[in-house]
Amino acid sequence: MQLTVGDIARSQEDLSLGTVAGVADHGEGKLVVLRLPNGGGLSFVEPCSLVVVGRYVPPVSTSRSVVALVFLGFALLVAYISCRSAEDIGADWLLTLLAGLGGFKAVAITYQCWARLTGPRRFRV
Repeated sequence: MQLTVGDIARSQEDLSLGTVAGVADHGEGKLVVLRLPNGGGLSFVEPCSLVVVGRYVPPVSTSRSVVALVFLGFALLVAYISCRSAEDIGADWLLTLLAGLGGFKAVAITYQCWARLTGPRRFRV
């Protein structure tokens, strides 16, 4: 199971609901630390008796929005150039369309990799 700090999880042992605060190393294994709501303190839960209720999604910042728009503009430019290049060498409409989709997807995959590398870190328990 992969968790990140801020995920909402529920313990199956005592049905306590809380946010993941971290991982504590125990002599017999690892324990997930849950921060209980309303000042309820901390709860140490084994990973096998944990159910993830919700994932933490960080709020979108202005810089991430700008980077997304730049990647979108660049992807559209690459798609246009790919379509024009395929059309110039005499390709049929289907091959022209596929060339444009391929160019767009190449830039989109690059953006997805960047977003995954700069997103919230997940740890395995």
